[in-house]
Amino acid sequence: MNFERHTNYAFTLPGGFIYADQLLHTARLRPLSGCEEEWLSLHRSLPAAARVSWLLNSCLMALGDREVNEQVVRCLLVADRDYLVLELRRLSVGDRVHAVTHCRACNKKMDIDFHLNEVPVERQPQCVSAYRVELSERVIRFRLPTGGDQEAILDISEDEMAEELLSRCLLDDGDKSLSAEEKRAVIAEMERCAPQLDLELDLTCPECREHFLLPFDTTAFFLDEMASKGDELLREIHALAFHYHWSETEILQLERHRRKTYLQLLNESLRQDWVN
Repeated sequence: MNFERHTNYAFTLPGGFIYADQLLHTARLRPLSGCEEEWLSLHRSLPAAARVSWLLNSCLMALGDREVNEQVVRCLLVADRDYLVLELRRLSVGDRVHAVTHCRACNKKMDIDFHLNEVPVERQPQCVSAYRVELSERVIRFRLPTGGDQEAILDISEDEMAEELLSRCLLDDGDKSLSAEEKRAVIAEMERCAPQLDLELDLTCPECREHFLLPFDTTAFFLDEMASKGDELLREIHALAFHYHWSETEILQLERHRRKTYLQLLNESLRQDWVN
């Protein structure tokens, strides 16, 4: 029996992918199956950028009319990748997010609840693949950072990451040395031209009443959320295999929602049998 059947959903990227002078902004995603959940639970130590590339290469089915491969996934803008991961979370787990953080003042645990539709998405459809900023004495050409850039700087120190990322995005073949003022100008223009996906939670500690703003990384949260569910996935595979006699491979091919539905039906049936 082959269970590998997935539904695709269409989304509009906040930035878009320019291919052959054409902006591809419609992305087609499928929800996570058990295969992706298992992989994320087994590779939780990999850097987030590498896990996002693998995940999108598996679940991103098309951009416009173009098929997707690993190279295309790495060429996507950072905000577009984060947006797709956010939508993957919505498709696979749901819109509501429950997390736990600590108060920055008293260090007590705090529950966080919000919905993904509250995450602000600033759209900037990309008309060009290269930009320029005119300074007093020179013109600097640059492109926006991509997932591939994030992966390329993983092996250097945190202190050097920002410098190396900026250097990779400068397009002039000549002197790439910039003054501190020029760097600030280029970074500001990058931020102005790039789509943004930033969530900042306005929190008040219930214990000490400290009020503070907490930047919340939805991509990192989803990756860690999935990585922590490895044992739960094994128990679900065991239950379905034991009662339905499906193989592990067949069960892992199921979309997460469909697997959960079978488990709910199984539990209802077992409870009814117990009552009778």
